[in-house]
This record gives sequence, C-alpha cells and structure tokens, in this order.
Amino acid sequence: MMLASQKFMSTKVTIAIDYGQERKFFSDNRYKDAEGKVQSFNSIIDALNYLNAEGWEFVNAYVIMVGGQNVYHYVMRRKITA
Repeated sequence: MMLASQKFMSTKVTIAIDYGQERKFFSDNRYKDAEGKVQSFNSIIDALNYLNAEGWEFVNAYVIMVGGQNVYHYVMRRKITA
C-alpha cells in the first residue's frame, strides 16, 4: 500500500510504502532514495507513475482524514516471479 500526504506548505507529496514490514514506534517510514533522502513527488500521479515504472500495478484507492489532513491510500500489487 502506498500512503501519500501533502508536504507542509508545499504542492509536493511524500509517500510511505507499507508492505507489512515491522516498524518501530518513532520510525520515519517515508520513501527514501538510495542516499537515504526523503523522496518527494510533484503529485500523487507522479508517485503512482514512479511505482508503475518499478513494476507495481494500481488496484484500488481510498482516503482517510487524519488530524484534519487527507491521507490517500493506494493499494498496489506486483507479481513476483521465481
């Protein structure tokens, strides 16, 4: 699942990828590049296009309001071949 939220005072979005991994309570689960820098995207569509290029396929989407901010959830899937 990709969770997308708008950056504070910006038009860009950051995403978090939840694939069922164990997370620590105060861990930063935002998507980071190879250098460990938080990756931001121009829009949610930009993030979806990026994940599609990485082999992920869009399945479904829904929105939940958290603390007065919309958090967009995108269910994705990728086929794994042996």
